[in-house]
Amino acid sequence: MDNVKKLAIYQAQVKNVRSLQIALRQINRLINASLRSNNTTQVEHLTKIYALMFCTWAEANFLKVVHTPHGLELDELEQVIASKRNNIVSGWKKAIELGIRHLDASRGNFRPNARKKLEELVDSHVFDPSVLRNKLAHGQWVIALNRNNDAVNSELTAMIGAIDIVRIMGWLEVHRLLAELVETLLESPKKAFIRDWYQYVVKLGDKMESAELRTLANHIAILRAKDARTGAVTKRRNPILSA
Repeated sequence: MDNVKKLAIYQAQVKNVRSLQIALRQINRLINASLRSNNTTQVEHLTKIYALMFCTWAEANFLKVVHTPHGLELDELEQVIASKRNNIVSGWKKAIELGIRHLDASRGNFRPNARKKLEELVDSHVFDPSVLRNKLAHGQWVIALNRNNDAVNSELTAMIGAIDIVRIMGWLEVHRLLAELVETLLESPKKAFIRDWYQYVVKLGDKMESAELRTLANHIAILRAKDARTGAVTKRRNPILSA
């Protein structure tokens, strides 16, 4: 690979990520509409599609971040892509490791502390989306099987059963902020990353805390309260009123 190809991949991934974000918003609206109408079957199936879309977006966004212009050197990029072949978590950690090397070494403990914090965020909030995606894409819609397809994988089955719109929204929010921070590290380790570090850490902490507190029941209550406040239910029942 050369820098021309690297830039072409980045530009392609920018378009892919943008299109996937639009699709995610559309699926989100459909799930909310199904929640409002108490269509539990539709909610279940749309939520699985939403999870698949998140997995696809997460992988596309990773490639966008690591191919960002004026970021990783070509040999560094090759190391990141090689690490990603193990799993996406390894890819993120390798990108962080290489980005941290470019920080100003005179800043005392900032370099090791920043790396530790970023890797903790990856460990707690970036799972291998290909695992979940592959299970859903191969028809393991409710019950997940093990790698050899000769036994049930209880852990992944529980993960599939626990998916809801609120959980996926939390994944998206935290993943987006973390990706922005890593992209800043790769593009501007000595200026923008140092300048914005604290702000991003605070935002990530707030997002993680709010994601932990939100539940599907809370989300539905908010939807219904908004409908009551805006008269949306009446308008949906009588399209003439919303014309």
